[in-house]
Amino acid sequence: LHTNILSVPKIVLVKMSNSSSPSTRPMRLAKQGAYETMSNVLGLSRSHHKVSQSVSGNGSSISVNPRALDEILDSNNPSVSTATPSRSQKRKSPNDSEVVFTTPKRGRPAGRGRGRPPNRQVLDKEASLYFLVKEGKAALIQVADDWIEHYQKDADLAVMDLIQFFISSTGCKGVVTLNDIRTDDFSQLIRKMTEDFDEDSGDYPIIIAGLQWKKFRRNFCDFVKTLIKQCQYSVIYDQYLMDIIISLLTGLADSQVRAFRHTATLAAMKVMTALVEIAVRLSQSLASVSKQFETERTKQRKGNQRIEALMQKKHEYSENKDEIINMLDYIFKSVFVHRYRDTVPEIRSLCVTELGEWILNFPEHFLDDSHLKYVGWTLYDKVGEVRLRCLQTLLPLYQEEQFAPRLELFTNKFKVRLVSMVLDKENETAVLAVKLVTCMQRHFPALLVARDNEMVYELIYSVHRGLALAAGEFLLQQLFNVKTPGRTRSQQECKATNKSVIRDLVQFHKESKLHEHAAYLVDSLYDSHDLLKDWTAMTELLLHGDDKQPLDREDESMLIDIMACSVKEAATGEPPIARSVNKKYVTQKEHKQVQDDQARLTEHFAEHLPVLLQKFTANPRDLENLLTIVQRFNIEVYGATHYLNHLNALVKCLEEIFERHADEELLGTCSRTYECLCSEKLPVHVRPLVIGSTLIDLTMLKLRQEIQQFNTVDGALDEEDVVTLITSMRRIEALHQCHDLSKWDVWDLIFPIVKQRDDYAVPPNPEMMRLSMKTCYWSLLWALKAITDGQSFEDSIPKLKQQFQQFCTCCRELMESPVNETAETAYLILCDLLLIFGWSLPERNEELTALVFEVDQSLEDQLEQFVRRKVFVDDAAQAGDVTDEEAEIVKTHRRRIYLAAFCKLVVFGVVTVASAVHIFKNYVTFQSDFGDIIRVLLNKCRESDKMGWAKTMVRALCALYQETVVRVIFSELDPENRDKISDAIYVVHELAKRFAMSFGSDPTKTRESIVTLHREGIDFACAADLNTATGKAPRDLPFLEALNELSNKLLKQDKRIVLNYLNRHFNGVRVGVDGEWQPLITYRNSLVESEDETALMPPPPLPPPLVSTAVNKGQVPPPLSLTPSMNVSSPFVPVAASSFLTRRTARTATTVDTLMEVDFEEE
Repeated sequence: LHTNILSVPKIVLVKMSNSSSPSTRPMRLAKQGAYETMSNVLGLSRSHHKVSQSVSGNGSSISVNPRALDEILDSNNPSVSTATPSRSQKRKSPNDSEVVFTTPKRGRPAGRGRGRPPNRQVLDKEASLYFLVKEGKAALIQVADDWIEHYQKDADLAVMDLIQFFISSTGCKGVVTLNDIRTDDFSQLIRKMTEDFDEDSGDYPIIIAGLQWKKFRRNFCDFVKTLIKQCQYSVIYDQYLMDIIISLLTGLADSQVRAFRHTATLAAMKVMTALVEIAVRLSQSLASVSKQFETERTKQRKGNQRIEALMQKKHEYSENKDEIINMLDYIFKSVFVHRYRDTVPEIRSLCVTELGEWILNFPEHFLDDSHLKYVGWTLYDKVGEVRLRCLQTLLPLYQEEQFAPRLELFTNKFKVRLVSMVLDKENETAVLAVKLVTCMQRHFPALLVARDNEMVYELIYSVHRGLALAAGEFLLQQLFNVKTPGRTRSQQECKATNKSVIRDLVQFHKESKLHEHAAYLVDSLYDSHDLLKDWTAMTELLLHGDDKQPLDREDESMLIDIMACSVKEAATGEPPIARSVNKKYVTQKEHKQVQDDQARLTEHFAEHLPVLLQKFTANPRDLENLLTIVQRFNIEVYGATHYLNHLNALVKCLEEIFERHADEELLGTCSRTYECLCSEKLPVHVRPLVIGSTLIDLTMLKLRQEIQQFNTVDGALDEEDVVTLITSMRRIEALHQCHDLSKWDVWDLIFPIVKQRDDYAVPPNPEMMRLSMKTCYWSLLWALKAITDGQSFEDSIPKLKQQFQQFCTCCRELMESPVNETAETAYLILCDLLLIFGWSLPERNEELTALVFEVDQSLEDQLEQFVRRKVFVDDAAQAGDVTDEEAEIVKTHRRRIYLAAFCKLVVFGVVTVASAVHIFKNYVTFQSDFGDIIRVLLNKCRESDKMGWAKTMVRALCALYQETVVRVIFSELDPENRDKISDAIYVVHELAKRFAMSFGSDPTKTRESIVTLHREGIDFACAADLNTATGKAPRDLPFLEALNELSNKLLKQDKRIVLNYLNRHFNGVRVGVDGEWQPLITYRNSLVESEDETALMPPPPLPPPLVSTAVNKGQVPPPLSLTPSMNVSSPFVPVAASSFLTRRTARTATTVDTLMEVDFEEE
């Protein structure tokens, strides 16, 4: 050995630096074993083969591992030593006295070398990549660096570990060996892993729910991207690593196993994302070097070495970029092109999402029609999530101005589809579609036609607030061309612009033909622009008009409506009804903004509102909208001296309106406005201006005189006097809503009209009766409030009790009135009073216990009959097919009010839950009209009275069954027509399914109630015609088919109890195999739990028992069995099942089970 070493002239021990050669790519030094080379040079034994290979651009010089070489030299010739230069040392040119071994520039790193492979096939579990990424205990960048170092030491083992990571990430438990990766392709490996894959469960790591697996998916994606980015300065260009990764992922992505396909596609897409980032960085470096190169060329120096270095660096970056782009194109064509239309929606969404990232980050390569077309085709996907991802991909592209020219061809090709997606059934998708169309219109103004614009305009009145806001932005841009000004405009210019836009907005609202929904229009535009807060411009348009384009009478009404809605939203910060906001709280900034807007609108309208009221005093609709503005005021502003005259003018306007108009809604608005002005927030020194008004005094005086005249002539007033009396009664009823008129003795004045209605020669007008009942209603409530506040006298409670009882008696009588308006008013008032004077009244004050009114059975039945008569009515069957749509909407609305009034009585325990049988029964039939109300009623009854709730449901099922199925069975029809029983029982099945859903997902909470339901259902099905001798099925046995829909809500032990209860009803009954017994067999099978209990088909019928098997009251019947020695026969229970039941019945039951069994035995 010593001789061999000395015979070598010189050994070059050089490690090349990253910049040793201009054409060398930036790589780390790959330390690998070169057994053959060092054996020839040094003649070493295999045990000392610790050599590393340094790869350069033009060649490689082999250097001995310093530590191993020192051991060799020290043991043979201490006088010989070696020196290893630093990483930055320049490479020496080879000459005759140097021995330099060169290898090709590219190729896979040196492997493990010849010899027996190591025993370790895979890393230990805790050291594997899968474990490290899954647990997330180590930094991913450190894990990637460690793997790269491992790869440089032993490429095969490192690649095997990486492949094992991808396989394990799919959920496969297969193990990868070195032999599996030494093939040209991975088809054999994938086939092997497919055989080892457990497909019993459809879940795999990247889709399993739970925080741990969500974290793994995130770490999986981050690790793949980190690994590729960390390799960009080392082994990514070695033409081995990336070939392995791409080949493996391509093969897995083409697998029929969903877990392989999904995981590999996710990994491949993240690899592409990382490569895109590398390509972008290379493009930036290439641009920077090119700029420096051009700068150096302008200096025109001869022999400039920097120009040569920059040219070499530019060539290097260009080569690297071309290679990365080749990788991108290969993965795109081999994975993306096939998987973007995968059968799994998650895979399709993944592909489209990542494509958007590539286009946005690397537009010079991906922003073209050859890549955009895949997004365009996916816009037609049937799954909403995929369509949403497509729009999320496109929207950032359209928001960039520089991308617009390159998107023009794509826009023209897919315009129809993009515009139609604004009507997508998924609201979130429709919102993005509207935003995308808005960007399209900004870039290509001539693209959209009038029909396209109208599709978006209609969405301004949508209930979904996000969709309406997006449509509002489109409207401002398209119709009004409103943009944030690029220069500071004068106040006069802003006012003129806003006036013009407001005028156009009124015209738009007019053409929309949705004049009653101005609040939705305002809310859609409110957040997009301050236009709707310019109340000064609106007021000037109303008071002074516009010289260029004056407003007509209809336009003025619409502008007043829009102005009132904008004031309401500014003062409250709340959107209109039905546009829900998911905010749980209001931020401090938003609260301050509302306060500032309220102060600003109060200062403006406190001055101008009286003038507006005087100008539009002839139109009740306009006056109503203007008066609502006062209700949004900050009343404290009237404390300022210069506002006193404005307050005085406002009060006078209210008095004039009350005197002049008779519209009920306007009078109610006036009353509420007057209540706001009488608020305690009003400064003390100005309160007399409001309280001193003669509004109430004059109205009461006039009403008293007219009623006296009415009583004098015994109701025989002429038509004009009747109208005058009704107008006065409307004014008093409106005032009584917000003001206590007890000191004017309103009850004593009005109630005689209600009580003595039949004593008049001419009965009171129906409108008089309606107003009288409402006025008496308010009088009772104000009296109750006085007692609650401690402002009553000693006889107040007895007096109020007497008045309440008398009024309830009158309402019960008026409910049967042939005049619908009178009967409906009496019903609604009575429901409200019963609720107010119910059992919860003493909770507010113990002294009110004497006022509690308990509903008797007759009143409960009367209320239920009213609901049957007025709510659950099929108008189509009565009036035919020709119906007025608007009239039907009004009728449905009224019926919902009647139903809700009765349901409140049930929920709060004023009437029993059993009174809701008819309501439950019509759950399916009237699902479209009242389904939401009945659903809430079901849930509330379950919370308050579970047993009564269950009994009411089964009674509703029985009632519906009797109305439908029994009528068909016993109808006088031909035998061929009796097939209608299937159609009839379908409704009962559907109702049972709805009831089953109301039990919730936790059966333990409703255990007793569901058992009670089954027990009463069995009683009903077996109540009639149960003949033990003839074997004839009971008439109502088909009811068990509907009861079968609720079997899955029973617990396992409760099914046994119900099964025993069912068997006792058919103890000794001869059950046949024909169709009439099939409901019993089906229901019983649904109660059977174990396999040996299952009886899919009944055995042949047995002869009737020879001995009577009747069970006396209180006697527990023996368990069912079909053994020959027993006299009790149950033909639908097999022998094995009966013996099993005997064993199970003998077991010790839980406390609840025991109680229920005792209950059954008692019955």
